[in-house]
Amino acid sequence: MINYNPETYSTDFDVADKLYFEELSYERVMDIYELESASGVVVSVGGQLPQNIALKLQQSGKAKVLGTDPNDIDKAEDRHKFSQILDSIGVDQPAWKELTSYKEAQNFAESVSYPVLVRPSYVLSGAAMTVIHSESELEEKLLAASTVSPDHPVVITKFIEGAQEIDVDAVASGGKLL
Repeated sequence: MINYNPETYSTDFDVADKLYFEELSYERVMDIYELESASGVVVSVGGQLPQNIALKLQQSGKAKVLGTDPNDIDKAEDRHKFSQILDSIGVDQPAWKELTSYKEAQNFAESVSYPVLVRPSYVLSGAAMTVIHSESELEEKLLAASTVSPDHPVVITKFIEGAQEIDVDAVASGGKLL
């Protein structure tokens, strides 16, 4: 197990036979993968960081990723790919846009009306998401923290108040849902 946060591991100290307190970066994971002559790596239980490097581990590092294929993880994490899948199967989704400047964000928020949901562009989950109710909040979120730029785009989605979100987790084997 690789974990850079001893607090999260301390409650499950008997889970792994070996523990590396290292950062969850492509380079460190590949170093340990090679050192251990590992036959595979599990990224699905490590949160956002391993999800972000899964594709690179498989493609560049030639690591065998066990569980969900990193290409499928990428389809779920990349907002453009995910949106295309939803469109192709006829699933409605709120208006959204990936933006690289405050002015673009301001224009989009005005066009769909507040509230809007702001998040980093490569995250579908709850990490770093903020519901914005006004132009002043949008300005504070995006300008004060300098969180929007061509290098760090944000996704802004029309936030639908009173909507119900449903998460479904499933396990499959050989293409059959268990």
